[in-house]
Amino acid sequence: MKFLGVTVLLAVSSSVMAFVPSSPSPFGVGVCLSAKHVQKKAAKRMHHRRPKKSRPSDINRKPTDYPTFEKPPEYTISDAAPVLASKPAAAPVAEE
Repeated sequence: MKFLGVTVLLAVSSSVMAFVPSSPSPFGVGVCLSAKHVQKKAAKRMHHRRPKKSRPSDINRKPTDYPTFEKPPEYTISDAAPVLASKPAAAPVAEE
């Protein structure tokens, strides 16, 4: 029985020691300082990795010349009397 108690005590103490810090940290809290370089975040990384223009035809490209388009007026103001729209007449039902 004594041997079983000692074995259990050793097993519990070894599993508890896994959660205890090995040495006190100078920062007061156990902080992991293993990061060596700051990583770029999403937008900065995508800007850094975007395809670059390397051909002279791409670098010196002229802006696109789109045709001009004049938008028609949505409403026109007239002095004529308003004309009310009437409902279309229902087609007569043919009886056979």
